Amino acid sequence: MDHLVAHVRGLDRAALAELIAARPDAVSWPEPRSLTDFAERLGAVHSVQRALARVDRAGLQVAEAMAALGGAAPEPRLAELLDVDDAELFRRTLASLAALALVVRADDGSLVLVAPLRLLAEPLGLGVRLSGVLPLLTVDRLRAIAELWVPSPARRRTELVDQVLDAVADPARVRDVVDGLPPDARELLRDLAWNGPRAAASSDRSYHWCVERGLLTQISWDYVELPGEIGLALRGPDYRAPFSVPPPSPVSGSIGEDDLVAAGTAATTQVLADTERLLELCERTPLATTKSGRVTVREAKRAEKAIGAGVGTLLSVASAAGLLGSADGAVTVTERADAWRDAEPAVRLATLLSGWWSEPDGAVLRQRFVGYLAELPDGARTDDVDAVAAALSWRHPIAVAPTPVDQETVAARTAAVRAEAERFGVVALGAATPVARALVARPASVAAAPGAPMVAPDALVTAAERVVPAPVTTVTFQSDLSAVVAGVPTAELAGLLDGAADREAAGAASIWRFSAASVRAAFDGGATADALLAELSAVATGELPQALGYLVGDVARRHGHVRVAPAGSVVCADDEALLAELVATKSLRALRLRAVAPTVLLSVADPDETLAALRAAGYAPAGLTEDGVARVERRVHRRANAPRPWSPQPEASDVDPGAIADRLLSAPEAPVRPRSDPWVGLPRTVAEARADLAARHPGVVVDRQADALSAPERALLLDAIETGAPVRIDYVGATGSATSRVIENAELAGDAVIAWCHLRAAERMFILSRIQTVSPA
Repeated sequence: MDHLVAHVRGLDRAALAELIAARPDAVSWPEPRSLTDFAERLGAVHSVQRALARVDRAGLQVAEAMAALGGAAPEPRLAELLDVDDAELFRRTLASLAALALVVRADDGSLVLVAPLRLLAEPLGLGVRLSGVLPLLTVDRLRAIAELWVPSPARRRTELVDQVLDAVADPARVRDVVDGLPPDARELLRDLAWNGPRAAASSDRSYHWCVERGLLTQISWDYVELPGEIGLALRGPDYRAPFSVPPPSPVSGSIGEDDLVAAGTAATTQVLADTERLLELCERTPLATTKSGRVTVREAKRAEKAIGAGVGTLLSVASAAGLLGSADGAVTVTERADAWRDAEPAVRLATLLSGWWSEPDGAVLRQRFVGYLAELPDGARTDDVDAVAAALSWRHPIAVAPTPVDQETVAARTAAVRAEAERFGVVALGAATPVARALVARPASVAAAPGAPMVAPDALVTAAERVVPAPVTTVTFQSDLSAVVAGVPTAELAGLLDGAADREAAGAASIWRFSAASVRAAFDGGATADALLAELSAVATGELPQALGYLVGDVARRHGHVRVAPAGSVVCADDEALLAELVATKSLRALRLRAVAPTVLLSVADPDETLAALRAAGYAPAGLTEDGVARVERRVHRRANAPRPWSPQPEASDVDPGAIADRLLSAPEAPVRPRSDPWVGLPRTVAEARADLAARHPGVVVDRQADALSAPERALLLDAIETGAPVRIDYVGATGSATSRVIENAELAGDAVIAWCHLRAAERMFILSRIQTVSPA
């Protein structure tokens, strides 16, 4: 950390601003208070992990080679170890690592690896270095080890350690010493140098002899390990660590802009229609969920049957966009979905793309894939998914495959992401569409509050306008009472048709069908026959069919002949015979209708239940208010709260590097979290109370209980407790399972915090001692 702190303190404003832009997570809330604080954040494990996700394979190989050399080495020694055929690539790789502050220069010009990377497990297949083992041994053990390497071992511990480390730093000397060992020990060490570094402990004399002389390290009762310095030396002077060059470009041809936009338009038209059908399905019959919040298998199959394949992706994207949410154990639409339906097609598409871009499951590979295609020249296309996967694996090895997998698995994941991108019109015919470049240029997130008007980034909406068809303002009415819109209807047209007809199909063309029930629903919503026919005629491509006019007129004549008013409720009509028929109808017996006047019946059910029963029996009643005025009905559907928005990690576009650099350069150097003593000046009579309350102070509790956290992490957690802001924690549960959670509104409760958990969408308790890491959300 000392080298990193010195490096950060030595940067000028321009260089500091560039570093802040490259590592935005290190300046996220709470903003660092000093350059030292900033440097400590840069060296934190979680921040280094995020930075590594941006490093290519050559950069990782350089970092691994440096770790094998002990975390620090002169540049010529590093270049000698690596199999460098491209000196320019090696130079660019070092520059990229330096730009991320993963490698810094020491005062003597040597390269120094940031602290967390020095602890890489088995770099180049080598074991823990003696420099990390010798200081832990007794003086007698050190002297026994030193006798193998130097003729006159020193007496003091530090001198003994230095003597041994100086000796093993010379690879030729290590090989000479090993060549002089007994054959069994020599073969054992050489085998572990290439096939180790670990081996099961044995009672064989060669194992015991090597452990006593420090040539093997006893890491447990069952295993021994070959130290890294010795293993690297035994591989010989000709050994070279891997250093990969980029794979060839996957571009296989080009495509014209018109063809690209046409293909993208076809995809976006379909996905908008599928999303609308999904919202209608979830509104009409919400999808039941399990206790963990996932849609049940049975409900998922029901949705897939209604919408088609890939409904799981659509559910996730609609939820990420805030259009769907959980309520009463089921997935249903949110209030934000109503605003989405009323928006123009380009805004609707931009909203979906924002949700797809930020949806956590697979977001990293998705963004890297789209970003890679967007960097290609305009119109460049690639049909070789394997070649794209190979390029992504080289450019973003950790992001693409955070766990070790074979290239076939990476290719399969890349193909799945490409299929998603093609479905949403981001990629078409193997090339990036205009919306792809808009997504990469300004990563979008849905951050509006539940119920707020839907807002999409202007640049993304502008790009979306190029890949959605022009909204259609007319409809073709047919004699079979169907209405066909060839394209994507405007919000006004869709609202008119949805209010008076039932939608049967959506896609490149949308179909509605009129029925007595749908027209009656329009009248229930306040429409009149003349007004409805006039509105339909205004948007028709020709004359309205006679059948539609007859249907509207017939329903209009019947509508309101029976009127329902609340009273228990009251059913009234001018036709006494009709009321007598209602009383005698078997299906209406549950209403227990009785005549209170020649033209008035009384129902035991409330007005809504009475209306529903009469309609189910085939009548067309009209509702009345308490004062006898016709009641205007609106379809009321259950609404869920939109999911709490969360951005998986800060983006460089979210910060002002120059302004933060100015504040850091002008800030005084101080401890990470300077805290004043609130008890200064109080009389000594409260000394006991002071001691008791001080022990309960949040800072004291977190420092004592959260023993797995570093000082910056404890400071970040304490800030979250004090302000309620969100943070990400890695947590180990009571069963030993590890999870990563985003929490907010945290409150201290004894040796735990109670906070809102984004993963479970509920309050959860987290024991401080089980929190392993804390990082900005």
